[in-house]
Amino acid sequence: MLKKIILISGLFTLLNSCETEIPKSKTVISGTITNPNNALLLIAGNDYFRDTIQVDESGNFKDTLDILPGSYLLSYGKLFWRTYLQNGYDLEIVFDSNNFRNTLSYKGEGGVENNYLFQKISKQREAMTKRQEAMKMRNDSSLLLLNDLKEAMHQFLSSYPALPPAFKGLEKRSITYGYIADLHRLHSKDTLGVISGLTSKLNALEENMDFNSGMDYLFSNRYRRMIEDTYREKAQISAKTSNLAEDIAFLKEISNIKNDTIRNSLAFNHAKYGITYTKDLNTFYSLFLKSSTNPIHNEDIKASYEILKKVAKGAPSPGFEDYENHQGGTTSLKDLAGSYLFIDVWATWCGPCRKEIPYLKELETKYHDKNIKFVSISIDRQKDRDKWKQMIKDENLGGVQLLADKDWESSFVQNYLIKGIPRFIILDPQGNIIDYNAPVPSSGKLESIFDEFNL
Repeated sequence: MLKKIILISGLFTLLNSCETEIPKSKTVISGTITNPNNALLLIAGNDYFRDTIQVDESGNFKDTLDILPGSYLLSYGKLFWRTYLQNGYDLEIVFDSNNFRNTLSYKGEGGVENNYLFQKISKQREAMTKRQEAMKMRNDSSLLLLNDLKEAMHQFLSSYPALPPAFKGLEKRSITYGYIADLHRLHSKDTLGVISGLTSKLNALEENMDFNSGMDYLFSNRYRRMIEDTYREKAQISAKTSNLAEDIAFLKEISNIKNDTIRNSLAFNHAKYGITYTKDLNTFYSLFLKSSTNPIHNEDIKASYEILKKVAKGAPSPGFEDYENHQGGTTSLKDLAGSYLFIDVWATWCGPCRKEIPYLKELETKYHDKNIKFVSISIDRQKDRDKWKQMIKDENLGGVQLLADKDWESSFVQNYLIKGIPRFIILDPQGNIIDYNAPVPSSGKLESIFDEFNL
């Protein structure tokens, strides 16, 4: 499981500063950027890990990390690329920000591995056309072409004899996982089953596949996706046969995974956002704890659970004060007391939010003379206030149109632990919560809910 990185010695801004010897169990990342244009190098990994490395005015940077092996996304300004990291590396990264692709190079421990991986991207780009051709043909030649692409990647791997044996083993298996993923994609397109041997080849490969390899899970994004997809499919089947919600069924399925790395990661990635949408908070949280043995992740999800307990059905809703009202003046939640409230948390930049607008307007029209108010709270930034006003005009939006005071950081948003929009909330006339995660207007489920209120 990818743990949150603990900085051992802080951020270094000068390469020639005095420092103690770094134990081999840590990871050292350093380097020089020609034509530096940003003060921060960002690093992101699986399981919502984020960190920053300071870059000085000369383009030098250095940091010491305690990290689990895996592929990390590095970004500098508008540049993005992947780097493989593991403890024990003393990796130097050099590039010119004005000519990144032709100047990026790695030196030191981990340098050979990452130079290989960076060059591999070019090989994969070259293979993209042939892969698309294989998917388009959908015949026996498709299998031959995909096999040729797999063998070409193995040959490319062999052209780097200096790669450590352990890394080579991981990479060989990762190539195979990519091949299996391609066969799955081809299989889904071969609806008539005309490609001879495709099903048997897939079955044979998967029968010999280890579904409990923590190292492969950390190393290979293809393997990671295959494992998650496998348990998503199991959860879908379980949900239907056991009459369970799919989010609950998924936690039940993964709780039986033997490998801690895989089980913890799947549980955390599922719960990080899933806990904010579940209809059965206590069962969800209990099953998460049954699956997760990672103390850092457990603390994170516990914090979410404690917030969400306060917005359970029947609890008084968190309030908001003096939000700008499009009609003029300001409005607080207490000003809307006495009516049922259907609250829409949205933003002008949110595509899914905009898709719900026609359905929301239909509901407003249907219930315009009933004791229910439709309240839309935009979390657009204050600097985008004019965009918010213009969209209300362009879309002829009705109801009560409000602009939150601090976008995502608004206390109302934080108190409901809203991590994604649109989010719909239903309150009773006393301001108590009926549903903190109500169905979307396009679902067709709201009319039956509203009709139960005897509006």
